[in-house]
Amino acid sequence: MIRSFRFIRFLIIMLAYSADIMWRGRKMGHAERMAFAAQRQRDAGVSMCRSLRITTEVVGHYSSEKPSLIVPNHIGTLDPWILAGRFNTAFVAKSELGGWPVFGWVCKAVGIIFAHRKNVMRTNQTVDEIRARMRSGVAVLIFPEGTTSDGKELLPFKTGGFESVANMDDGFVVPVYFHVRTIDGKPVTELSRVEVTWSSPQKMTANLWKALGLGRLHFVVRIGKPIPAKNQNRKELARSAKDAMQQLKQEEEDELLKL
Repeated sequence: MIRSFRFIRFLIIMLAYSADIMWRGRKMGHAERMAFAAQRQRDAGVSMCRSLRITTEVVGHYSSEKPSLIVPNHIGTLDPWILAGRFNTAFVAKSELGGWPVFGWVCKAVGIIFAHRKNVMRTNQTVDEIRARMRSGVAVLIFPEGTTSDGKELLPFKTGGFESVANMDDGFVVPVYFHVRTIDGKPVTELSRVEVTWSSPQKMTANLWKALGLGRLHFVVRIGKPIPAKNQNRKELARSAKDAMQQLKQEEEDELLKL
């Protein structure tokens, strides 16, 4: 029953904020609407986490005044909402999500940038849109692993998303590592951490339903030192970002051993 109520609250908050963005942003110019959507998306993330009894703490910081591509690891269904509550950002997601019932409408409402993997022309358009958002003051977030995992190890990075910031004179890549620190007040173990994560063959809905039944969740979000994009191609940036995230991961695991 508790999970059902949490799921209903999850849907209500997601739909209410999306409708608010669509309604209030309908007469705004594109750049203004995208900035408004990023702020309301952050408000929605905060509200969502409070409703679901999810808390977060941030270690580190970055300057939101510079064009930034935020690159975190990806462990579960709730990741976008947890991170949205901490960053004013636009997300990049696979184009297939745009065709999903209800969720596709939500994605369009909050200004998701859809990545088209098989169409070169549309891929170029995606890169241009990401750069436009960053230039307008909205950071852009991609999950470079391309999928979720059990969080035990970082998956290989896909480098395509880094093209949007490659060789940008004033652009930065911001490495982020986050994971659950406690479940119902108890420090997580290697075994209990996977209760939150989502990996094959588990379905997305099953992961969400499981997470909603775990009680209070506390996450730590570690922000690494921004990586200058100037004179670096996408492969170099991806490699540097992964190295930085690996270090952040080790720092979090070291902290867990002290609990």
